[in-house]
Amino acid sequence: METPAMKALNRLISHVIVAQVALLSGPALQAQEEKPARGLVEIGVRQLAGDHGSSKFNEYHHIPAGFYLQQFEVYFNKLPGKFFLNAQTRETLEKDQSYRFGLGQEGKYRFEFRWDRTPHVFANGARVFFGGSGGVYTIPGPTRSLLQSTPANLPSLVDGAQLQGVSLARNAGTGTFTYTPTANWAVQLQYSNEQQAGVRPIGTTTNAFTNSIELPEPVDYRTNQAKASVEYGNDKGGFQSSYSGSLFRNRVGELVWDNPFRTADAAGGASRGRIDLYPDNAAHALSFAGAYNLAESTRLMASISPGWMLQNDAFLPFTINTALAGVPALPAASLNGKKQRLSMNYTATSNPLPALTLTARYRSYDYNNNTPSLVFSNYVRADADMPGPARRSLPYAYNRQNLGLEASWQFLNKHALKAGYDMERFDREHRDTTRSNEHTGGVTLDINPKKWLLVRTSYKHARREPRHYEANEESFPLGEGALSLGELPGLRKFDQAARSRDRAEALLQMDSDKWSLSGSYFTTQDRYTQSLYGLLNDVSYNYTVDVSYQLRHDVTLFADYTRERYRYNQRSRQRVPPTATAPANDSPNNDWESFTRDVVHTGEVGINASALRKKVTIDTFYSLTVAKGSIATRAMGSSSIAGFLVTTAQDYPNTGNRFHQVTTTCRYQLPRSAALKLDYRFERYDRVDFQIDRMRPYMVPLDPSTNTSIYLGLDFPRYNVHIISVALEYRF
Repeated sequence: METPAMKALNRLISHVIVAQVALLSGPALQAQEEKPARGLVEIGVRQLAGDHGSSKFNEYHHIPAGFYLQQFEVYFNKLPGKFFLNAQTRETLEKDQSYRFGLGQEGKYRFEFRWDRTPHVFANGARVFFGGSGGVYTIPGPTRSLLQSTPANLPSLVDGAQLQGVSLARNAGTGTFTYTPTANWAVQLQYSNEQQAGVRPIGTTTNAFTNSIELPEPVDYRTNQAKASVEYGNDKGGFQSSYSGSLFRNRVGELVWDNPFRTADAAGGASRGRIDLYPDNAAHALSFAGAYNLAESTRLMASISPGWMLQNDAFLPFTINTALAGVPALPAASLNGKKQRLSMNYTATSNPLPALTLTARYRSYDYNNNTPSLVFSNYVRADADMPGPARRSLPYAYNRQNLGLEASWQFLNKHALKAGYDMERFDREHRDTTRSNEHTGGVTLDINPKKWLLVRTSYKHARREPRHYEANEESFPLGEGALSLGELPGLRKFDQAARSRDRAEALLQMDSDKWSLSGSYFTTQDRYTQSLYGLLNDVSYNYTVDVSYQLRHDVTLFADYTRERYRYNQRSRQRVPPTATAPANDSPNNDWESFTRDVVHTGEVGINASALRKKVTIDTFYSLTVAKGSIATRAMGSSSIAGFLVTTAQDYPNTGNRFHQVTTTCRYQLPRSAALKLDYRFERYDRVDFQIDRMRPYMVPLDPSTNTSIYLGLDFPRYNVHIISVALEYRF
């Protein structure tokens, strides 16, 4: 008896055979052979089994069952007058499709157009408790009244909430025109438009964080970019200048939602919440670059690029809560954000001796922020209250300068030694340290004693020293208040703290007529030498081995393995600020540490084989990726000492994911430049993550404090998917 799976496979094969006959026997083939054209078309049908509707499986691609057009390419490169025309498509009938189109005249001009569509699926079955759209989410008044009086009714109401897909789609199109009037000159114009539309999850809160609401954030972005450039080059050097501009528009400016547990505004409790979404903005940049050969052995290169960034989106009012009294006026109607950057790069290279190359580099990047600094006499927290104190916005800015010197000496035959030094000076505005200097020295050695052997090793050591580190309090123009705790003494922000960095790399490559072997090792080790709290260590290791062996002239075996390991150590303190009746509890006995470890294993084995004088080829491989994470936490003090607070320091459950993939492709060459392909693919994804494994729209059974909070219940489900396809590939 024929099973449903066998019937589906028979239909699959019959569809491809019909398509093959139509292509190989029709008159269109003879017409194509008479034209000076080249092209490729691949069509087929596929069948899927398993969890192919999983949002994780479809996260960034689209693989539907049934007929598909995998790719189509056509090239007319020898048209009269040296004109050419080409076009390509990929995944033509699917949601992750792409198109390329080009035409022009050889040596004169070229026009290219590219369009891509990329999906991003977050979840298929989110429970959306709200109605409405366009950035405004509502709940009927009777439902809110019921929940305000009896929040325990929420689980039954959530169970009846509508299921909704949460996903985005990105559509991007780019057109490029290149004109080359002579061999020395080139002019290019480019314009691109990108649209993102859909919804994605966003967390919101109202009423002093007691109402956490997860919503589908509406996304409707438009980004337009334009670029124009001109280039000139000859034997002595050349130059390039360009302009680029970007305009971003967000068609949904704010998000408003009903509080399911309150029907009317009151001091300390809002009936609605509101947040601002990403603002419209613009950016413009100029670029000037040039290179000149001072002599046969010396070359100078320089580039200067100024840029401007603008954003003046109107501020939303402090709160949507109409019952909150004493709300101050905003210090301005909008941000009036203005930033300028100036990037300069200068490089000189020289070969004073045939085996010696000297290089000097200087780079300056100035990020100047002219956005007004605004003082907010008070602010509203989560539409509930005004906690104070006064706050000030800070226009962060910086200047970074780098000076680098490098010498490369090729000694003996195919051996090279390279040594370099780099100094970085970093000046900051409105940060904890105004200046830091970092010095880096490194050496690289390449040894190639035999044609089949290459060894490369390199090592760099860097040390960053801030001139003076002091917690920046400019954001509190009147101070933080008597009942506040300042920044923890000894805490250092890792991007400004004193740091010692070591980087080492080793590479070994060996190959012969039948086999090849390569192995590599890479490590980066950062130690924050003056940090008592915050990030203390950040260490990573990477090991890779690749091997291939030609078993016979038509059979090749290959395998590779990569191991990545990451370690982070942090330290902090649990603190209680003072009150009107009790002093602060800010004791070193309440210090705690965390140790984060992540390990990723990636391996692959496969075989490439051919038979029947290469009419049949088989490619098959298996790959496995395994990632594991752990977070261990310990209290550093003693519970026997009065005032001990760190009672929740404990190890977190381990996290991990595992991804299997098996792919087998069999290709049989048919007459008249055609080939029949049979493809099988298996994917399996498993995940263990305590952060999301138990997420539900209603979390009270796990955390009673969430009795007035609602979540979407998003998940990244495990899946097993089998994909079988039969396709016809025809080249003309």
